[in-house]
Amino acid sequence: MLTRKTTYGIRALTRMARAGSRALSVSELAERDGIPPKFLAAILSDLRQRGIVRGQRGRVGGYQLAVDPEALSIAEVVESLGGPLFPFACLSSGGQAQRCRECPGTASCPARSALAGACADAYRSLRSMVLSDLLVEPRERELDTRGIDVPEPDSVRLPRRAARR
Repeated sequence: MLTRKTTYGIRALTRMARAGSRALSVSELAERDGIPPKFLAAILSDLRQRGIVRGQRGRVGGYQLAVDPEALSIAEVVESLGGPLFPFACLSSGGQAQRCRECPGTASCPARSALAGACADAYRSLRSMVLSDLLVEPRERELDTRGIDVPEPDSVRLPRRAARR
C-alpha cells in the first residue's frame, strides 16, 4: 500500500543512492528530507532486515544502499515497506490470486472487476521504474500525466450519510 512510510522510504533511499558509498546517519537523512527521526529509524530498520540497506555503527556510521540502485524496482520498495499495493487477496501481485473471505467469487466480484486493471497498471509502472531513475531532478524527469485527472485531497467530497431518525 502507498503510505507515508513508503514515501519516506523512497526519499531516504534516493538520498542514499546520491551519496554513493558514504554512509548517512538517521539524523542527517531526517533533517535533509523533513522526516521524523524515530519514524525514519524504524523504516531503515525494515529496509535493513530486507537487505536493501546496510547499517554501520560508530562515529562514522550510518546507512547506505546494499543493492544496486539500477536493480531495485520501486515496486520492491513499496512492497517491502507497505505490503501489497492493493491489499486484496484476489489482486495478489504474485499471480496466485486467492478468494477473499467475504468474496462472492473472483469471476463475479464487482470490486475485482473494477480494480484489476488499475492494479495491473500500477504494478507495471512501479516495476518498470528503478531507484536510479529517481536520481534525475523532478523538473528534468518527464512525468506523463496527460489524461489523468487526479483530484486534490481536499477537493474530494464524499456524499453525506442520510440523517438517522
